[in-house]
Amino acid sequence: MKKCAAFWNHTNLRSENRIYPCCRFKEPVQSFNGDVGSILHSDQYEILRNTDVTTLSSCAKCMYEEDNGKESLRQQFNKQYNIDKVELQYFEVGFDNICDLACDGCWGEWSHTWALKNNPTATLKQVIVSTDELFNIPSSVNKVLFLGGEPLMTNRHRRFLKNLKNLENLEVIYNTNGMHKLQQEDFDILTKCKSVKFIVSVDGYNTLNETVRSNSIWSIVVKTIEQISDKFDMTIHTTIHKNNWHGIADMHAWVSKNNYAWTTNILTYPLRLDIVNLTSLEKESFANMLGEYNIPNSKYIKEHLNGS
Repeated sequence: MKKCAAFWNHTNLRSENRIYPCCRFKEPVQSFNGDVGSILHSDQYEILRNTDVTTLSSCAKCMYEEDNGKESLRQQFNKQYNIDKVELQYFEVGFDNICDLACDGCWGEWSHTWALKNNPTATLKQVIVSTDELFNIPSSVNKVLFLGGEPLMTNRHRRFLKNLKNLENLEVIYNTNGMHKLQQEDFDILTKCKSVKFIVSVDGYNTLNETVRSNSIWSIVVKTIEQISDKFDMTIHTTIHKNNWHGIADMHAWVSKNNYAWTTNILTYPLRLDIVNLTSLEKESFANMLGEYNIPNSKYIKEHLNGS
């Protein structure tokens, strides 16, 4: 029976108090009441720990990756964590859907800007959704990933870190859109942590990024990246889809010139933006690019492109 160590050590909290076992799970498994320490000890998690993940539809993406030679998120969890005891170590949290961008492939759950775009007559109060305030955060938490919306648009990430007493043992990761520079208060807190990493989403070079990540301004993104990379570990992350695949060579040139760490993934939802829907000529052109340039995860992207 295949297991996933995430069910013993990890949880993903999102706006509207929804709890997911990981970022890929399709449906929430329970509602959050503010008590972080009780999450993994719920009946729902106990059921998950006794279930073969191959039977869970929400684990299908990991199974797909493993079948196609890409290390899955499940395998990464199993390398880093064990299943000897239930102990929250890795906490992912998206406090709200506050985000100033309306990126291709995103929607209102992650961006209030998208929510307003879809419902122009709505007010900000009507489209912004958040979590309750957090309490009883276990001292066992040694890794936190701040998700969006855009975490740097509010103070909640700062309040969370200030409430922790073990910053010197804490690994902190931010997913950010690159539109918000760090404040002095951030440096004061983050320099106390064991390690800090920023994952900056960039889906195209220059104007292409502005096109597929609506409201993004390239000059601001570049300055933010320069500020972050000067002080902290940073990786550029590119999500590849129908609207940006053609710019992958320019992305390769830009990250190579600046010696940035770079990761890629493919968008599989919504389906209309999946690269499997490219024309035959476009697929051939993209496959040639993947062969010519050193693109992260190129083998997996090729296999997905061909419907393997």
